[in-house]
Amino acid sequence: MKPQFQGFDITKNGHVTKTQFIRVCAQLGVHAPDNLMGVLLKRYMDKGNAEEVNYVDFCNEVDSPEDIFGVGRNFNTSTEYFPRTHPHVVATDIVKDRPDDVEDVLAKLRIKVKEQRIRFQEFMRDFDKLRSGYITDAQFRIGLNMGKVVLSAGEFELLYEHYQAPKEGRHVRWRDFCDDIETVFTKKGLEKNVDLALGDARMTTSYGLQGPSMRQQALAEEVVEGFRDLLIKNRLDAKSFFQDWDHHRHFKISLKQFRQVLSNFGFITSDEQAQACVKVFGNPAGEVEYLRFLEQADPAKVLQQPIERGPKPQYAGRETNFLGSQETIELMKKIKTQVKKDRIRLLEFFQDHDILRKGYLPQQKFRSTLYSQKLFLTEAEYELLQKVFAA
Repeated sequence: MKPQFQGFDITKNGHVTKTQFIRVCAQLGVHAPDNLMGVLLKRYMDKGNAEEVNYVDFCNEVDSPEDIFGVGRNFNTSTEYFPRTHPHVVATDIVKDRPDDVEDVLAKLRIKVKEQRIRFQEFMRDFDKLRSGYITDAQFRIGLNMGKVVLSAGEFELLYEHYQAPKEGRHVRWRDFCDDIETVFTKKGLEKNVDLALGDARMTTSYGLQGPSMRQQALAEEVVEGFRDLLIKNRLDAKSFFQDWDHHRHFKISLKQFRQVLSNFGFITSDEQAQACVKVFGNPAGEVEYLRFLEQADPAKVLQQPIERGPKPQYAGRETNFLGSQETIELMKKIKTQVKKDRIRLLEFFQDHDILRKGYLPQQKFRSTLYSQKLFLTEAEYELLQKVFAA
C-alpha cells in the first residue's frame, strides 16, 4: 500500500494532500461514507492543518506484520499456525536416480565431466599414498563429492561393484574408473598405438526411460528430411542459428527454442512432430541436442552421393560479366536500402563467423548470415555476389 502513496510524495516527507489520500484509497478499492472518511482524515492530519495527511502512520497501522503474518513479540509460538498433523519438517533431498546399468552411470558422469572439465584423479590420488591404484569406498565417495557429483546409493553401489579391487575390505580401483571417465577427452595409451578408435565413449543416458516408438521415429525422420531439403535448397549453415540460443555452448536447447529456430527458417512442425524430436534427439531433461539433429540433417550426406548428370554445360569464363555491371549496381542498391531501413550492422554478424578476422567466409556461411538478417535474395543474385566478392 505504501508505494501507491509514495508516488505522490515528491518531497519524501511522509505526507500527501487530502485529495491524493482519497484518490489512492479509491484506487485500492477502499470506499467509505463522507462522515467516516472525514474522521479518518482528522486522525492522521498531524501537522495541524486540513490539507496534509500522514500516510506513513496510516500504512503502519493497516499493514502491521502482527495482523498479517501473526509474528512479533506477542506471537512467540508457531503451534497455532503449524498443526501437529502437518509438522514443518526440514530435510535434505535424497537423490533417487535409478540407472539401467553401470554404463548408464558412467555416461552420466562423462557428460558432467565434459561440461565442467572435472578431473577426478586430482581429488582421488591424494588418498592413495602408496600409489597402488586402490582406495576405500568411503574415500572414493569423498572424491566424487569433491568433484561436485551427486550420486544415489544405487548408482554408487553399481560403481563399487564394477570397480571393486581385489583387496581385503571395500576398496575401489580408482585409476581404472578415471581412465574410463576421461575417454570423453582422450584414451590412455594413444601415444603407443595411433590406431585406437576415438570418440566412441558413450554419452547418452536412459535411466529407465523407454526409447522412441516406431511412430515417433517416423515423425522425427520426416522432420529431418524436410529440414535437410530446406538447407539444400537455400544452401544454408543451420548450426549458427541454433547456437544463438545456446549461450553456454552445451549443444542443447529447450523444445520451445528448437521450434523457434525451425520456424525462423519457415519450417513449421506440429506438436506431435516436436515431441517425437525430443524423444529421438533429446536428453532425459527434455532438451534437444541439436548437434545430433544436424548430423542427421546434414546436406553433405546427400550431396556426397553420386548424381547422374547430363552433358556438361558450357559455363562462361571468369572474365565474362554475365549479368553486366548495371545489375551489380542495382543489386547493391537493393541491399543498401534494406540495410538502411532495418538498421542492420552486417559487419558484426559476418565477424561472428570470421574468428581470425581474415575478411573471408565460406559461401555457405555468407548466405546464412544474409538469410538470418532477412535479406532474401534470388539464386542469381547470390551467384552475382559470390562472383563479385570471391576471394
